[in-house]
Amino acid sequence: MQQNRCQKVDTNGVANVLTAAGVAVSALISGTACADADATSTPQPTLPSVEVTGTAISLGHDTSQSVNTIDKKDLAEQNLVLMQDALRNVPGVTLNSGEGGAHGDSVNLRGLSIPDSFFLDGVRDIGQYQRDTFNTEAISVLLGPASAVFGRGSASGVINSISKQPQLAPVASLSLSAGQADLWRGVADFNLPLGGSAAARVALMDQRNGVVQRDQVLYRRYGVAPSVAFGIDTATRLTLSYFKEEENNIPDYGIPFIDGAPAHVDRNNYYGLVNYDRTRTNTNIGTIRFEHDFSERITVSDSLRYANYGFEYLISGPFLGNDFVDPPPPGTPYADIDVSRDQPSSAGTTSLLINRTDLTGRFDVAGFKNTTTAGLELSKEQSNVSRFTNGLDDIPATPLLHPDPFDTPPTPLTPYSNPKGRGSDVSLYALDNVALGSNWDVTAGLRWDRFKSSFGESFTDTGFQRTDTFVSPRAAVIFKPDSQQSYYFSYGTSYNPVIEYLIVAPSNDSLAPEKDSTLELGAKISILENKAEVTGALFDTRVSNTRISDPDDPTVQQMPFDQRVRGVELGINGYVTQMWELTANYTHLNDKITTSTDQLSQGKLEPNTPHDAFNFWSNVEPTSAWTIGGGFTAMSHRFADTQNTAGVPSYVVFNAMSSYQFSEHLKLQVNLNNVTGKLYFTGFYYTGIDENHAVPSAGRTLIGMANYRF
Repeated sequence: MQQNRCQKVDTNGVANVLTAAGVAVSALISGTACADADATSTPQPTLPSVEVTGTAISLGHDTSQSVNTIDKKDLAEQNLVLMQDALRNVPGVTLNSGEGGAHGDSVNLRGLSIPDSFFLDGVRDIGQYQRDTFNTEAISVLLGPASAVFGRGSASGVINSISKQPQLAPVASLSLSAGQADLWRGVADFNLPLGGSAAARVALMDQRNGVVQRDQVLYRRYGVAPSVAFGIDTATRLTLSYFKEEENNIPDYGIPFIDGAPAHVDRNNYYGLVNYDRTRTNTNIGTIRFEHDFSERITVSDSLRYANYGFEYLISGPFLGNDFVDPPPPGTPYADIDVSRDQPSSAGTTSLLINRTDLTGRFDVAGFKNTTTAGLELSKEQSNVSRFTNGLDDIPATPLLHPDPFDTPPTPLTPYSNPKGRGSDVSLYALDNVALGSNWDVTAGLRWDRFKSSFGESFTDTGFQRTDTFVSPRAAVIFKPDSQQSYYFSYGTSYNPVIEYLIVAPSNDSLAPEKDSTLELGAKISILENKAEVTGALFDTRVSNTRISDPDDPTVQQMPFDQRVRGVELGINGYVTQMWELTANYTHLNDKITTSTDQLSQGKLEPNTPHDAFNFWSNVEPTSAWTIGGGFTAMSHRFADTQNTAGVPSYVVFNAMSSYQFSEHLKLQVNLNNVTGKLYFTGFYYTGIDENHAVPSAGRTLIGMANYRF
């Protein structure tokens, strides 16, 4: 994960990674020759800061938070085609497996769930879909609370995808991949200068693949992302973009937990119904971005977005029991266990209309340099969901050891619930960075939000409304003894309203919003003549009103509890020698439930939070054309429930790659994922001994790729 590969990234006034307050605000990259450099070219072995203009300052030593960036080169070398694959490279991130109303990309960051913290070019992206990277330049993960900039839901950080943008140099490239489990993938990228300061670009993707040693699972998706920009490299810039992605999958709801752990059964066992199970999504996002530089000191930018996310989840996952049979007692022989099929199926749409305006100024006050950003954000969200009757008692049970995925599915399901969520937000914020001489910076930010939400159920004629007002402060002090060192101490807060995604909600308005505060002490030191950087951070986060919802039933939500997360993060990335590039990151988390109405959960560890996580990736370039890479990801044991009675084991998984640049046009690459064929579990869902599942990893997978630039 390289944070800086270029001497300078000129974003033409578009926010890139950090706001004036030193808080990460990854947004559009426009006309960036460096960011759009050919991923096959050899990067320069230097690690300077990234300079930007507009509503951002610099990345590097001026940052008062931890930021991990997975750039275009990382995505290509490791063949990271999905957001969730890329996020496995960030220690402290764990994946969730959803059910009912929660699907798509769902992660925990630093031990906290952040379902509403995905952003696309700096603007909220609330859709529940698997984000493909075919139109992605980089993915930035900000660690730590960020409500002062991003608003609600950013309790432990935000994840931002940075899109490919039109540029003044022509681009024409085609990438074809094939591999085991009938993998096929095609990606095309075309950029056409339109004369003067305008250009148009389009990215295309089509993919179909199974999963090695999960024979019934199938993923199909396609995407298109056209954009056009005017005024590139001028004082006034306008970018129009559209993003579309559709999925039609036979999903993987894994295997059930038996006696507190995933059942030790054949890795290929599929407990769903192949002739019934489908997850379909239809994502459409349109964005208008306008920027104007009044002078070198004052810039205004505005982003207007409308997004519509359609989905249909027809699923049947393992369920240990039904209305007629209780879950098997502990110690029951596998041969005596039958598994029912749960069907928390739903369909619906979610929409978002949002506008964000930023005004950035640079000026001196009493001899001190200030960079200030003030902004206004307005948004409106709507959700309309149909939940279908559960055919749990109508589907024949199947043996745990030998499930039949071709059992006859139930008759068509009928809606029994129609939850509707509405939300509107008005936000004002101001962020300021003051340079107190050459060695000290002070940053401060404040955001005010008024979030109005409503929830209704047409079948029962019930619902509620509530209005929450939040003030989110942030402050930091940065000490830079020289150009190679930076040390910071920061304080920040975040909040999350009671309605998550506008789909999962409590049955009344009695629950207060989730709130948290974080203290963080960090350091960033350049080494090896600025060719590499070492980072470290200690943090302490306290959270109140943490909630775990049942996505199958919007009227069921566990009583809130408080938790505390203390941790340490260490990292190194850059070039150790001219031909050896290294990235390594380690995170240790101590996450405990401090207060709960459930006495059995008091003092226990938060679910899906590993004590230790480590990521390592290394490239060696024997020649200018040949690259050999490899690495591993390690994660310790994770509990599945708040009472710590069930969990998934630790694992270490190895990956490798090799590529050769045959000419300036053609590059061939081979990736071998999960080299040892390790069985581990990528995510899980657990509400009790009867309703749960853990998703197994793919087996050893070989993928070949050909990249051609015209």
